Amino acid sequence: MVMSLVELCVRSAIDNLSHLGDVGHTDMRLLEVILPHCDADQLLHVETSTKGRDLSPVTDELWRKCYSRKFGNDAVEMVKQRMADRKCKFKWKQLYQAKVKEQEEIQKKGVDRLRELYKEANSLKANRQIQACEITPPDSKRRKSAPGGGGSAPAARFSNCKGRLMKKARMEYVNSNEAKMHAAMRKKPVTASNSRQVSIPVPARQPPKIGNTVKK
Repeated sequence: MVMSLVELCVRSAIDNLSHLGDVGHTDMRLLEVILPHCDADQLLHVETSTKGRDLSPVTDELWRKCYSRKFGNDAVEMVKQRMADRKCKFKWKQLYQAKVKEQEEIQKKGVDRLRELYKEANSLKANRQIQACEITPPDSKRRKSAPGGGGSAPAARFSNCKGRLMKKARMEYVNSNEAKMHAAMRKKPVTASNSRQVSIPVPARQPPKIGNTVKK
């Protein structure tokens, strides 16, 4: 079957919808064949690019189908019911764009809320963490851990001062009456022991004379 020139043009337009723009004065019957293959973005681009011509007689039903594909048939029926109750009618292009904007705002609010919750959770976690504190060791340990084994200058001055005070305290104790009494008490046992060690000579016993023994 040989295709006509019009059919070839329609097929070429469908195959290159991403490059389709201003349709000019193209016959509506041809647009009814070409435009149903467009998605929402392509359909919006065609209507925006076409100047001085209203394409809504063809595109309005296409926008309703886009609305149904994106938000579901129940949403379409609900919109129809609301328009019937209010006795008003809107183009499906406007309804589609309004619904998309509403969904984007809801999504943005949800993302912002999640970001706030995540920030609060991190802050609470940081407050619950145990903070390490530095413990300063005593002076003695710091002197031992100093490089070269030596202490600092204030520690050396403190050691010298302590030595002088101990020496002065010992001198005062040696010169006190209590120390003298303790010294005298320590000397008495030594003298007594020395006096006990002095030996008194004992005369030797004479052996008895056997010849002069008288028997009674």
